[in-house]
Parts: sequence; C-alpha cells; structure tokens
Amino acid sequence: MRTTLLLAILLTLLPVCGQKPEGVLSGNLPPGDNVVGKVTSASKDSLIIAPLAGGDPITVKIGEDTRVSKEREPIKIEDVKTDDIIFARGELKNNVMQAGRIAVVNPQMVQKFGQGGMGGPMAFNREDLGKKFIAGEVKGINETRITVARPDNQSQDIEVDENTSFKRGSESITLPDIKVGDFVRGPGELKDGVFVAKELMVGRPQMRIMVGPGGQQKETPPGALPAPSPQPPK
Repeated sequence: MRTTLLLAILLTLLPVCGQKPEGVLSGNLPPGDNVVGKVTSASKDSLIIAPLAGGDPITVKIGEDTRVSKEREPIKIEDVKTDDIIFARGELKNNVMQAGRIAVVNPQMVQKFGQGGMGGPMAFNREDLGKKFIAGEVKGINETRITVARPDNQSQDIEVDENTSFKRGSESITLPDIKVGDFVRGPGELKDGVFVAKELMVGRPQMRIMVGPGGQQKETPPGALPAPSPQPPK
C-alpha cells in the first residue's frame, strides 16, 4: 500500500505523455509491473534496487527503448546514482525487470511520503495494515495460511477461507495460483487475532492512462477519480 501511495507521488515526476521532448516516450506507458525502490548498484545496462515494498532485490535491465527521466526531464542512465529512489515499469519475472520507463524520485517527495505527509484519495491509516488490509510479498504458503512480508518490514501470517476471492488483474484465480514471491494486497479483518482476507489481488498496483481535454494524456493511480471535464458555457 505504501507503494500504491508513492506511485501517486510519482505521477507528478514522470514526463507528461502529451509532450514530446526528445528522449521521452509519448503515448501509453509500457505494459508490465511497477516497482519503486532504492538503487543499491548502478551500471550502464542495469540497476539493482531494494524495493520499498520489501522483498528480494530486483535487477532492472536497461535497453535501447528504455526511457529515463528526472523531474519530468529526460536524463541518461549514467545520471542515476546509488541511493537514488526510482520508479520502474516493465515486464517483471524472477526478480528481473526489462524496463520500459524509469523515473528518479525527488528526495523531498520521498521524505514527505515517509513522514506521512501525503493525503488525498490514495491516503490510508498505517495503523490499519495487517488489521483492515494487507499488502506485501508472499514468503510462504501452508494450506490456507499465507506468510506475507509487509511494506513496514514486518512478517505476518494471514488466513484465507471459503469467502475469500482471488484476482490477478481482472481475472479470477484460486489459491493454488498464488506462488511464493507474488505481491498480494487486499482488504480483510481480524478474527480471533488472525487477519482473514476478504479479497487478495495478485500483482503490484498498476496505473492507467486517462485522456483529458484536447487529447492530452495523463497518468492516474488505481482508484483515483479523474477530474471532471469542464462544461461548455451555456
């Protein structure tokens, strides 16, 4: 869930898709997953990051079509340094991502986020983590009990039952489809001191493209409502 909130911040840092400065990808974001993390190692063709959501390090591969930006401006991959916080989007498999888009996050934004200074529709009460919702990487599965590494670096055993629904994107799945290493999130409640999930969604939060007036495209986080279109004068 912290990742979901931070993605909302990152939307202000990515180049506006309606603009077409040299070196910036226009049109829709590339398909795939979103990862936010701190760079622990950087080279000309890959970055190794520690995900803010927890879990094992992820290797972010850079190709000819990878677009890299900072504060809405295109930069070179050599400008990304160790300890930078980045957002990356691309195909993620076995902790390796083929990145289509990379954005360096403004440190002031990260600090404000860490202090809980961000509000709006993506805000949440951290005290509810593990009580009213769950998010994190699956570390183990034992029948109906799932061990989750939460974004706050805590490990929690949760339960699913006959009332729990499972989804991967828009597709309904079943418990056996969830594997160790998957990122899961969803609402639930405590029963006898154990969190029981009402719904588990597999995969990191996604963003979608909204088309505004004049054909300008903007990125919005999941669950956020687009601003109403201006009404023509009567």
